[in-house]
Amino acid sequence: MKVRGLKELERDLARLARQVPEVAEAEVEATGRLIEARAKANAPVDTGKLRQSITYEATSGGKGAKVTANAPYAPYIEFGTGGRVDVPDGWGDLAAAFRGRGIRSVNLPARPFLIPAYSAETRALMERLMQYLRRL
Repeated sequence: MKVRGLKELERDLARLARQVPEVAEAEVEATGRLIEARAKANAPVDTGKLRQSITYEATSGGKGAKVTANAPYAPYIEFGTGGRVDVPDGWGDLAAAFRGRGIRSVNLPARPFLIPAYSAETRALMERLMQYLRRL
Protein backbone atom coordinates (compact mmCIF):
# COMPACT_ATOMS: atom_id res chain seq x y z
CA MET A 1 0.00 0.00 0.00
CA LYS A 2 1.30 3.43 -0.91
CA VAL A 3 0.07 6.69 0.61
CA ARG A 4 0.19 9.71 -1.67
CA GLY A 5 0.16 13.32 -0.56
CA LEU A 6 1.65 12.71 2.88
CA LYS A 7 4.33 15.39 2.45
CA GLU A 8 1.70 17.90 1.30
CA LEU A 9 -0.49 17.04 4.28
CA GLU A 10 2.44 17.54 6.67
CA ARG A 11 3.21 20.89 5.02
CA ASP A 12 -0.43 22.01 5.29
CA LEU A 13 -0.66 20.96 8.93
CA ALA A 14 2.54 22.86 9.75
CA ARG A 15 1.11 25.95 8.03
CA LEU A 16 -2.12 25.66 10.02
CA ALA A 17 -0.19 25.22 13.26
CA ARG A 18 1.33 28.67 12.65
CA GLN A 19 -1.75 30.32 11.16
CA VAL A 20 -4.46 29.37 13.68
CA PRO A 21 -2.79 31.00 16.74
CA GLU A 22 -2.08 34.16 14.72
CA VAL A 23 -5.72 34.42 13.64
CA ALA A 24 -6.96 33.68 17.17
CA GLU A 25 -4.70 36.36 18.68
CA ALA A 26 -5.85 38.93 16.12
CA GLU A 27 -9.48 38.07 16.83
CA VAL A 28 -8.98 38.31 20.60
CA GLU A 29 -7.39 41.75 20.23
CA ALA A 30 -10.16 42.93 17.91
CA THR A 31 -12.75 41.63 20.36
CA GLY A 32 -11.12 43.42 23.30
CA ARG A 33 -11.17 46.68 21.37
CA LEU A 34 -14.79 46.11 20.32
CA ILE A 35 -15.79 45.45 23.94
CA GLU A 36 -14.07 48.69 24.94
CA ALA A 37 -15.85 50.66 22.22
CA ARG A 38 -19.26 49.12 22.93
CA ALA A 39 -18.90 49.63 26.70
CA LYS A 40 -18.02 53.28 26.12
CA ALA A 41 -21.04 53.69 23.87
CA ASN A 42 -23.30 51.96 26.45
CA ALA A 43 -21.97 53.85 29.49
CA PRO A 44 -24.27 56.54 30.86
CA VAL A 45 -22.81 60.01 30.63
CA ASP A 46 -22.84 62.69 33.28
CA THR A 47 -19.35 64.16 33.23
CA GLY A 48 -17.83 61.64 30.80
CA LYS A 49 -15.37 60.29 33.39
CA LEU A 50 -16.89 56.81 33.31
CA ARG A 51 -16.44 56.55 29.54
CA GLN A 52 -12.91 57.92 29.78
CA SER A 53 -12.05 55.32 32.41
CA ILE A 54 -12.87 52.35 30.14
CA THR A 55 -9.67 50.86 28.72
CA TYR A 56 -8.44 47.85 26.78
CA GLU A 57 -5.20 46.01 27.55
CA ALA A 58 -3.67 42.95 25.87
CA THR A 59 -2.78 40.18 28.33
CA SER A 60 -1.00 36.82 28.22
CA GLY A 61 1.33 37.92 25.46
CA GLY A 62 -1.54 38.88 23.16
CA LYS A 63 -3.59 35.75 23.83
CA GLY A 64 -5.96 37.54 26.19
CA ALA A 65 -7.72 40.86 26.61
CA LYS A 66 -8.65 42.91 29.63
CA VAL A 67 -11.25 45.68 29.49
CA THR A 68 -11.76 47.65 32.67
CA ALA A 69 -13.77 50.61 33.86
CA ASN A 70 -11.53 52.33 36.39
CA ALA A 71 -13.92 54.99 37.68
CA PRO A 72 -14.45 54.15 41.37
CA TYR A 73 -18.23 54.22 40.93
CA ALA A 74 -18.29 52.00 37.79
CA PRO A 75 -19.49 48.83 39.58
CA TYR A 76 -22.36 50.73 41.20
CA ILE A 77 -23.48 51.95 37.78
CA GLU A 78 -23.10 48.42 36.34
CA PHE A 79 -24.95 46.58 39.13
CA GLY A 80 -27.06 49.28 40.82
CA THR A 81 -27.25 50.02 44.55
CA GLY A 82 -29.52 49.44 47.53
CA GLY A 83 -32.70 47.60 46.74
CA ARG A 84 -32.20 48.04 42.99
CA VAL A 85 -29.13 45.84 42.58
CA ASP A 86 -29.32 43.59 39.53
CA VAL A 87 -26.49 41.08 39.12
CA PRO A 88 -26.58 38.88 36.00
CA ASP A 89 -26.12 35.13 36.46
CA GLY A 90 -22.47 34.21 36.69
CA TRP A 91 -21.30 37.64 37.86
CA GLY A 92 -22.11 37.30 41.58
CA ASP A 93 -18.50 36.84 42.72
CA LEU A 94 -17.40 40.01 40.95
CA ALA A 95 -20.39 42.01 42.19
CA ALA A 96 -19.87 40.78 45.77
CA ALA A 97 -16.56 42.64 45.93
CA PHE A 98 -18.52 45.90 45.69
CA ARG A 99 -21.29 45.10 48.16
CA GLY A 100 -21.96 48.04 50.45
CA ARG A 101 -21.86 47.92 54.21
CA GLY A 102 -25.40 49.18 54.74
CA ILE A 103 -24.24 52.60 55.92
CA ARG A 104 -26.35 54.48 53.41
CA SER A 105 -29.48 53.56 51.57
CA VAL A 106 -29.09 54.80 48.01
CA ASN A 107 -31.30 53.05 45.50
CA LEU A 108 -29.87 53.55 42.05
CA PRO A 109 -30.99 51.22 39.26
CA ALA A 110 -28.45 49.07 37.46
CA ARG A 111 -27.32 50.59 34.18
CA PRO A 112 -25.09 47.86 32.77
CA PHE A 113 -22.60 48.89 30.15
CA LEU A 114 -19.60 46.55 30.41
CA ILE A 115 -21.22 43.13 30.86
CA PRO A 116 -23.58 43.53 27.87
CA ALA A 117 -20.60 44.61 25.73
CA TYR A 118 -18.60 41.61 26.91
CA SER A 119 -21.48 39.19 26.32
CA ALA A 120 -22.25 40.41 22.81
CA GLU A 121 -18.66 40.62 21.61
CA THR A 122 -17.46 37.31 23.07
CA ARG A 123 -20.43 35.59 21.41
CA ALA A 124 -19.43 37.23 18.12
CA LEU A 125 -15.79 36.16 18.67
CA MET A 126 -16.82 32.52 19.08
CA GLU A 127 -18.93 32.70 15.92
CA ARG A 128 -16.03 34.19 13.92
CA LEU A 129 -13.60 31.55 15.20
CA MET A 130 -16.03 28.74 14.41
CA GLN A 131 -16.53 30.09 10.87
CA TYR A 132 -12.76 30.27 10.42
CA LEU A 133 -12.29 26.69 11.62
CA ARG A 134 -15.09 25.45 9.35
CA ARG A 135 -13.33 27.07 6.36
CA LEU A 136 -10.15 25.16 7.18
